[in-house]
Amino acid sequence: MELKDYRAEIDRLNTEIVDAVSRRMNVVEEIGSYKEKNGLEVKDNGREEKVKQQFEKLFEKEDLPKDKGRELAELLIAMAVDRQR
Repeated sequence: MELKDYRAEIDRLNTEIVDAVSRRMNVVEEIGSYKEKNGLEVKDNGREEKVKQQFEKLFEKEDLPKDKGRELAELLIAMAVDRQR
């Protein structure tokens, strides 16, 4: 494979990642609507911690640094909270 081929694969994967984040935000909006209708708080610290731990475990399983998994979860959670407000 040539460098340009590797870069094309990275570009393709980046598109997949952004698509997955977009789909996640669509679900976040649904959750936000549910919470609003049912008088629930936007932030749920217990759930947020579970998601962070989930990302740590998933990263560790793939031999990736689990602290970076936690950071990614924190970013996604921050985006979700912003979207729900």
